[in-house]
Amino acid sequence: MEERLYLILDSQGTPLANAVLESPLNAEVLQIRILNNKEEAVAAHREIQLIGLDDSSPNRVGLIVRQRGDQMVIQPTAALGPAARENLRITTDFESVMYPVSGRWKGQLAFKSKDLSCGGIAFYSPIFLEDREIVEMVLPVTDSPLIVRTQVIRALPEEGAEQPLYASKFVDLIQDEEALIRKAVFSIQIDAS
Repeated sequence: MEERLYLILDSQGTPLANAVLESPLNAEVLQIRILNNKEEAVAAHREIQLIGLDDSSPNRVGLIVRQRGDQMVIQPTAALGPAARENLRITTDFESVMYPVSGRWKGQLAFKSKDLSCGGIAFYSPIFLEDREIVEMVLPVTDSPLIVRTQVIRALPEEGAEQPLYASKFVDLIQDEEALIRKAVFSIQIDAS
């Protein structure tokens, strides 16, 4: 059986740990093995969310039934749709560059990320950007740097920030690009835990 990696979140969506699913996907109860000695952080919660790394791994909400060391038995209580994976947001602070597709500026601009999700990125820009403006960004956190189109959704309030902060969403991604971004989000979380 291939190893299925999951990210464990609390009921509020805060990442707690990474785990490997050790039971079949369709089992009545799920057995997981918590990685990196994070079992106490997970055991402090009654209800958890399990977000699978790949599309074939279903996302679920469940209750912790039993724990022995790094092994936990989870009783699934609800299924989570693919939006759970897309909404997963990981704090990160890489620096990279972006290029205009629409908008009034030209050339290349450096930016700094604040957080990354499978669906978009929050970033600091050295210039003011317009809502719905599209830029191409180089994401250096994927296996190989990836150039993606991103649409600015809105400016975000941030006290004391030297540059404007923007929320944006990825647009026109192909399936391989989505998979690479998802893998990067999980890898950043694994490195942080």
